[in-house]
Amino acid sequence: TLELLDNVLHVKQQHSKFKLPTFNTNSFPTFPTTENKPQISLDSLSLIQNLKKISPAIDTNNPKFELNGALINIKNDSTDLVGTDTRRLAIATIAGDNAETLSLIVPKKAILEIQKLFLDQIDIYFDETNLIINNNNYYFFTRLINGKFPDYQRIIPTSTKHQITLPKKEMIDAIKMITTISQEIKMTLLSDSIVFNSLSADNVEAKTELKLKTGLNDKFEISYNSKYILDFISQINKNEFTMEFNEPTLPFIVKDDNFITIIMPIVA
Repeated sequence: TLELLDNVLHVKQQHSKFKLPTFNTNSFPTFPTTENKPQISLDSLSLIQNLKKISPAIDTNNPKFELNGALINIKNDSTDLVGTDTRRLAIATIAGDNAETLSLIVPKKAILEIQKLFLDQIDIYFDETNLIINNNNYYFFTRLINGKFPDYQRIIPTSTKHQITLPKKEMIDAIKMITTISQEIKMTLLSDSIVFNSLSADNVEAKTELKLKTGLNDKFEISYNSKYILDFISQINKNEFTMEFNEPTLPFIVKDDNFITIIMPIVA
């Protein structure tokens, strides 16, 4: 049973009893309404699916608050969803014409909750401070992050010297084998194989080789944090993905259709 006496809630059940203090209900913050608020006309299922792709790349405790959220950048001919932790930049693009251009930064925690709550079509509203999402079952709102997101277009390489197609499953197996020793990996690309070596300070070594025609004439070495590659691979559905690169010290790209991640290499 539940009973409220002098602002104390009494909860009783058979042999158990609890007394819980309560607060004035008028002190509870009011929910913003959707009345007279502009609506975002995006395919909501596509929005949720693509937010999931970039979520791992969003930072959590960055002193630059705008990096602790995802940028929803609505352009005339497409919408970019962008997340970064300064070591990698993830971008998922949703094709489609939009009547108006708009940029919003949504907190990472809110994005994770949206993915849990909404699995079907939703209505999305916004104002200067809030984003509101609802459907038949839930009414959800979050405060937007007030700030200027970095110019992510400037980070994307305009051209690349090399491009190879990599098998998803074999890459996962090879990388995970090395991560038993070290999360940081050196990948050596040869003409007919890829060699994976651990980067560990201790006298410990892990090495594995993947037989693959890379199309490269010269040996190419690049080192990276394996988590960034695995996070990308975990969000793609195809059996292959593309890797594009220039120099060992420059950012490289992993790509799958509308989803790319630009990764900063580890430079010795």
